[in-house]
Amino acid sequence: MSSIFPRQAVYKVMFVQFGLTALSAVVAWLHSDVAAKSALLGGLTCAIPSAYFVWRAFRYSGARMADKVVQSLYQGEAWKFMLTALSFAVIFVRVEPLNVPALFIAFMTVQLGHLASARITNL
Repeated sequence: MSSIFPRQAVYKVMFVQFGLTALSAVVAWLHSDVAAKSALLGGLTCAIPSAYFVWRAFRYSGARMADKVVQSLYQGEAWKFMLTALSFAVIFVRVEPLNVPALFIAFMTVQLGHLASARITNL
């Protein structure tokens, strides 16, 4: 079972993303309850599709499974994009009141945190 990225390191990245989601919500809570809820939703809109991608992408490994590995990567990325778009659509249609800046700031924080956590875990 060998892959390009050690699975434990990828799971650490997911842990960091969910941690940043919680941290964003707590910081936004200093502003208001609506901002905290919006930040939580923004962070989860990034972290949950990323977690799905990790689960999907790392189901297979090894040279004999190369076709399935590549297929899983493409399918995982496509579903990640669709889940993210669907999450934003549901949030904008169903959630009131909504603090849009808190939603997008948390989303971007978690997204950029993914890059920082990849450097921290040496990916």
